[in-house]
Order: sequence, then C-alpha cells, then structure tokens
Amino acid sequence: MMLDETFFSPRVPVSVVAIGEASEALLIRSLLEGLGATVQLHFIGTPADFLKVISQGDRSPKYLVISAHGDEVGFIFGAYGDDIDLGALHGASMPPKAIADSANLPGVIVVSTACSTGTKPFADAFLRGGVAAYIAAEDYPDGSDVPLFVHLLFHQMLARHQSPDAALMTVQKYDQEFCMFTHAAPNVRKL
Repeated sequence: MMLDETFFSPRVPVSVVAIGEASEALLIRSLLEGLGATVQLHFIGTPADFLKVISQGDRSPKYLVISAHGDEVGFIFGAYGDDIDLGALHGASMPPKAIADSANLPGVIVVSTACSTGTKPFADAFLRGGVAAYIAAEDYPDGSDVPLFVHLLFHQMLARHQSPDAALMTVQKYDQEFCMFTHAAPNVRKL
C-alpha cells in the first residue's frame, strides 16, 4: 500500500506509461490527478524499459494506463540505434507475445490508449500476466477522443466506484465511438 492510500482522503496510485510522444500521457496524468489519483509517469526510452514497467509484480499500482500509438502488430516504438536491444519488437512494434513473455501485473487494471490493442491476443497476453482487467481499443479511435475516454472511464472507476466492466458500459453510453473499446478480465472475456 502506498502512503497516499493511507491519507484521510486517500489517493489511488495510477501509473501512466508514455511510449513515444508524451503529450497525451501528460494530459492523462493531469486528468487523473484532477480525479484524486497519485500518478507516476514513466517516460519509456526503450522496449526493455516498457517490459520492466509491465513486469513489476507485487510492486505494481492498482491502475496502469499505457499511452501509445498502435498498429496491427502492436505498440509502436519506432526506430532505434544499433546499441538498443530490439528483440521484443517485430519491425517497429511490440506484439502480444513479447508482452505475454514479460507481463507480471497481479490484480492491476490496465487501460491502453494505443490503436488496435483491444484484440484477443493482447487481452490474453495481459491476462496471462495476472491483470484484473484489460481495456483497449480494437480499432483506431480519434486521437482527440482518447483523453476524454480515459477521463470518463476513470471518473466512473475512481469517483463512482464502478467496476471496470460497469465503468466501460457507462462510458460507451456516452458516445458510440467508445464502443470500440473492449474489456477483458479473468472470468469475463468480451473479445
């Protein structure tokens, strides 16, 4: 338990992972702090850095938001110099297999803003790592919609104390575009 969780007015720990350009992650951090969360922002430099964040084990926060771009292969990392280990990447992207081989996030609720990471292979990769829930977009959401989606989702989970599944259903009623976000959990798979 983090110190902030013991305060008179407890603050929920959330980690935000910024892969690539960080403006979305900075906005998400501000939105989550406005909802009373204590946010740790991870600026990812290499694929290995990301794998460290998703393999924290019992040191993991309750919530993890992955702010990134995605494609049909996975999380887009881009190009690196010769001295960086790219073994976890397929081309410039990290596929579900690399995540399944490293994920260790017991009980964590993971939300991905990356396009096309709401597929069954990604959900299975994170579920294999012990997550309590995985929420991500199956398709390509408009970039300006994503921070609003994250804000509404966390408002339901943190302020309204809804489960991830109930929070997602509430948010999907707000805007039809949010229906491309899917939810997977150990006992409930909607992919």
